[in-house]
Amino acid sequence: MVRYYFITAIIAFVFYSCEKETAVSSFSSANYGYFPLEAGSWMIYNVDSVVHLTDDDNTNQPDTSIVSYHFQIKEIVDSSFIDGQGNEAFRISRYKRLSDTLPWYFLEVWVAMRTSASAQRVEDNVRFIKLAFPINSHATWNGNAYNDLSEEDYSYSDFHISSTIGNIHFDSTVTVLQLYDDNLIHRIFKQEKYANHIGMVYKQKDSLNINGIGLVTNGIEFKETIQSYGH
Repeated sequence: MVRYYFITAIIAFVFYSCEKETAVSSFSSANYGYFPLEAGSWMIYNVDSVVHLTDDDNTNQPDTSIVSYHFQIKEIVDSSFIDGQGNEAFRISRYKRLSDTLPWYFLEVWVAMRTSASAQRVEDNVRFIKLAFPINSHATWNGNAYNDLSEEDYSYSDFHISSTIGNIHFDSTVTVLQLYDDNLIHRIFKQEKYANHIGMVYKQKDSLNINGIGLVTNGIEFKETIQSYGH
């Protein structure tokens, strides 16, 4: 009888270990690590924005009025809560400062969440699907499926590659191409990069109007680059 219970215990232990290993393996294979959510973690970004104005342009010389902005954004993952769909979500407190010698001032709270199929962020009360799981070359999804904006088909332009962004090297990153539309009247380019176990490390969002011969008439170029991060 003792031998029976001993053997049963061993079988149960092996089954539990295999089950746990499978769960961990599934978590890893789905690539959830590219969108980690851990209370207390933080990221600082350098933001560069170039605004091309129309009103101040010289009539004979398009794109002569350009204003550049540089500032920093800090995001801190705060406490979690259960949202209206029954999913665990995290508050993201956002701060801004105009230079690294000035104090931070509070901007707003955004929300982030991760389900088995996607990673989502609510930014300025607009919900976006940032990543689709599992990450692979065939994945395509509407990043605006949960908001009222026009449909945009996101896809992975590269994944699981090492990258140096800013002054930081990351062993594994994925790039999400959100929109690319370049023609005679406008140039729109949107993409985000995510590092494994870190989160978003780079964002580019350009929206420029073109005069038909390749010259910018007005619009915005926006880049957000990781500067530092921690827990």
